[in-house]
Amino acid sequence: MKLWRDFIHDFNLIKGRLDITPAHIYLVLKLAADKDGVSRYIMTKELDIGEATARTLQNKLKELDILKPIRSGHILTNKGTKIYNYIISRIIEVGYVDLLHNTTPNNYVIAIKRFGDKPNVFEMRDEIVRNGGLIGLILYKERDKIIFPDSGDDLDKYYPEFNKLLEDEYHIENGDVIIVAGGKSYNIARLSALNTALKYI
Repeated sequence: MKLWRDFIHDFNLIKGRLDITPAHIYLVLKLAADKDGVSRYIMTKELDIGEATARTLQNKLKELDILKPIRSGHILTNKGTKIYNYIISRIIEVGYVDLLHNTTPNNYVIAIKRFGDKPNVFEMRDEIVRNGGLIGLILYKERDKIIFPDSGDDLDKYYPEFNKLLEDEYHIENGDVIIVAGGKSYNIARLSALNTALKYI
């Protein structure tokens, strides 16, 4: 969506040395949408960032007409709501999957809806690592089966319970991509998966 990409472009122009990624921004939007106003305290706690960073991020998002202040914190503007609604229409946060703990203890799983053609697995894995992840797994659904796109093997053959979870609880459809990111910590895995997914929507 042009609105999301234009916003990220504009944010990058004004962020200066602020060490903030699209994933951080999405998480702020999510907090602002889910709560009666997101405060800097909540941002520092949920995003694992410092008070100064949270204050600067908050100010930048106000400057770009994404957040507006209320007594209990900040909520989304109409523009912020449009951007957030677009993002959640394109990604599903599966989150940590205990079924993958033995192979990837700190994992985070995200589905990209309506991705389209089969993904470039190597490019997406590189993106996961570039965003701080240690390992990445890319899956794709076509012809009513979730597969490993590089080999064509069915996910159900190796991880039947994970396959069932994706199908039954998250209703993965043909043309959807699933990203599994592993990191040194849960938060790193989450940010890596989110930043990779947000690049492709």
